[in-house]
Amino acid sequence: MHLFKVLAAVICVAAASQAFAGDLPDKLTIGYEQEGEVEATPAACEAAVKELVEWSEGETREAIKTVCAARRAHIEAYDQLQKSYKHFAKIFGEDTRLSIGEAVEHFEHMLKECIDHKSGITTGGHNIAIDIIPNHIAANCLQWGKRMLDDEAAWYEQPTEQHTRASP
Repeated sequence: MHLFKVLAAVICVAAASQAFAGDLPDKLTIGYEQEGEVEATPAACEAAVKELVEWSEGETREAIKTVCAARRAHIEAYDQLQKSYKHFAKIFGEDTRLSIGEAVEHFEHMLKECIDHKSGITTGGHNIAIDIIPNHIAANCLQWGKRMLDDEAAWYEQPTEQHTRASP
């Protein structure tokens, strides 16, 4: 039993050392509903629309396009955020002076809070808006997060004398 405790302690110390050394997750995990699972295929959008409304064929076709557009915007924002994160992690992850692992955890939490905040100030809509609004909210917060990562990366990549000013 004593050996098990020693091994557990060694594993914990090694994991903590890696985190402080700049090891970062390969991708951000924000923790919101349907993260990375949004389907924007015509069939998925059609199924969602037909579950929500019973409209004429023409109205249903337009609704499917609208739902798919909102879903695609959400997917694109998520993909772009992850792309920006990869660049951010590449340039910040090697700097052992920083608490980058902790900063990334705070960033993920901040994005989740953004989504929760915006969700809390909407009625959620009705009809197809029930599907559209959460996708718009997620896309908006993910785009905001992408801009933040891009700004921080650009600041960090500036010449050293620029770093004496406050970060963005």
